[in-house]
Amino acid sequence: MNNAEMRRWVFRAHVVDRAGALTSIASAFSNEGININTVVGHGLEKHAGVDGSIVMTFQCTEREKDIMVRKVRRLSKVTKLEEHPYESQNLRKSAIVTATRRLAPRDVAGDQSFITCELVNTLPTGWTYFLAGSPRELDPILEKLEIDGVIKDIVYSVIGI
Repeated sequence: MNNAEMRRWVFRAHVVDRAGALTSIASAFSNEGININTVVGHGLEKHAGVDGSIVMTFQCTEREKDIMVRKVRRLSKVTKLEEHPYESQNLRKSAIVTATRRLAPRDVAGDQSFITCELVNTLPTGWTYFLAGSPRELDPILEKLEIDGVIKDIVYSVIGI
């Protein structure tokens, strides 16, 4: 693989539950000129013995990712860092989608599995769905729905397991 090839990555940072944890991580990325695409954070994970987690997706070269691993691991508020290529089977993506029409089972069938698809709300302006699955399975479905003009609005995140 060419080191200059851009790839998508996911970091899951276990952090101490104090003000500024997300800001310090975001600053580290900003200082390297790397844009964070999505961020999901949550507090105390009692059973896992973690104060909180921040999961973020971004795109850069493998060399730049390695630099970010070192920088983020050195932050005082980060207690552990997991890194995953975006294609990893350990990741799940979820999306809230407003559609222009009702979705049918064929709309959410992946190559290897069906995507989780739950109708959340029906309004005169469209249908709201919750969709979930591996990024490898969900991304092509979302892309096809966008190309077909079915998606009016979308909010999504990626989480690491």
